[in-house]
Amino acid sequence: MEIIESVPVPGAVVRIHHERPYDFDEKAGIWLRRPVGEDEEVHNLITDAGRVKLHTYCYGTASRTNGFNYIALTNDGTAPAAGDTVLASELVGNGLTRVQGTVTLPTGSGNQTTVAYTFTYGPAASQAVQKTALFDAAAAGNMNHEILFTQRTLFLNDTLTVTFTLTLA
Repeated sequence: MEIIESVPVPGAVVRIHHERPYDFDEKAGIWLRRPVGEDEEVHNLITDAGRVKLHTYCYGTASRTNGFNYIALTNDGTAPAAGDTVLASELVGNGLTRVQGTVTLPTGSGNQTTVAYTFTYGPAASQAVQKTALFDAAAAGNMNHEILFTQRTLFLNDTLTVTFTLTLA
């Protein structure tokens, strides 16, 4: 009898959390917020160029300056493809520009890294968002984990928390 063991597949999952302000607490000086819709978890596609960079970063001998920890957003609804090298129609300005996320590395026998950031949308007009990716630079650079999620429409002071959870089994 053959025993088949389930082994986790290396990759990334992104969690999208959207909140909208409903009141301003003048005493505390903060917006009170409530969730918009359900949180969503979506699995990634690793691009070809990103896979090569991961191997280079992990096993190469040349020094590197930065890992894949810059989070970018777009409203482009095209399905991710392994040959993608840029995030089409990447959003810039209004609080949605590519930004370096907060990285939490594993410790001990851990096998997960998270890269997270909470974007706050600025102007009064709305902006839809439905795809994210990780890059190794603040501009241009190499794109790796590319993920399409359910479109969210952001309004003034809405927040969109994007949390990548990367697992190496």
